[in-house]
Amino acid sequence: MRNIVENHVEEMLEFLRYDKSQWGNIWEKLKSKFSILGEIEKSLGTPNFDKLERRNFDKFLYDYRELVGKDSIAKRIRQHSKELDLKREDFITFLGVFPKSVDWIVVEENEKKVVFENLYSLWEKGELNKVSEAVFQSIVHFRKGELMGNFYNKEKIFEEINEFLAKKEKDKSFMKCICEILYEKVPYYDWVGFYMINDEGVLELGDFVGEPTEHVKIKIGEGICGQAADLKKTFIVQNVLKETNYLSCSPKVKSEIVVPIFKNKEVIGEIDIDSHYVSPFDERDKKFLEGICSMVSDYLDK
Repeated sequence: MRNIVENHVEEMLEFLRYDKSQWGNIWEKLKSKFSILGEIEKSLGTPNFDKLERRNFDKFLYDYRELVGKDSIAKRIRQHSKELDLKREDFITFLGVFPKSVDWIVVEENEKKVVFENLYSLWEKGELNKVSEAVFQSIVHFRKGELMGNFYNKEKIFEEINEFLAKKEKDKSFMKCICEILYEKVPYYDWVGFYMINDEGVLELGDFVGEPTEHVKIKIGEGICGQAADLKKTFIVQNVLKETNYLSCSPKVKSEIVVPIFKNKEVIGEIDIDSHYVSPFDERDKKFLEGICSMVSDYLDK
């Protein structure tokens, strides 16, 4: 399989070898070497080198050499090669520098898509140490058809939500509040809901946020939700099309995570998250949502 990541960061910093008055001219030469820069300018505009500071680029270059060289970017992507359908070889990831505050943008070159990862923008936001995750994230969004975006830090989002819920009054609106804040704050949580086991021993839909679903009641063992309740464990499905025991609710849904809620070691319900993205979940989502379910269990117990 061909290289999926091309790193041209230091080549694009060639202008640092020259006096600042020459940076605009050197950039024009770089555009001849890397034609995608001209395509990016059509969307983001031409960099204003008069307002750029050499010391910032020098600091960026130092941090880049310290942080990025030790980061296996391609390995992270290839771990999800099936879900991301890498065998199509219809895009490459280009690591570069563009002095604008956009973390990634998709352009076309030689009839192939190029996902341009702007490491300088990541550095300005203090996220350069997350470059491997940022690249992976941009590909996840590219696979959904998005053409531009910015990196979001999962740990920070989850920490903010936990802090908010810890202070939230645990009244009858608590579970609805959880659905709303998860749906609002996590960019790839496109449906959030609770299923609770009713008196019939069936999972029944409670509070939720997102499009209405026909699956108001689910038998234990049926679909992803039923399996999670039956086996008493978290289920992560990165591509629902690859799952045989999946209850389809919307063609928009590409992946799902279901986490059981326990009381006295028995499942009493679960939280169900649907995403319109392929392969967006990881162990951090699992740990975060298991913490949410523990919070809900304590609330219901009281």
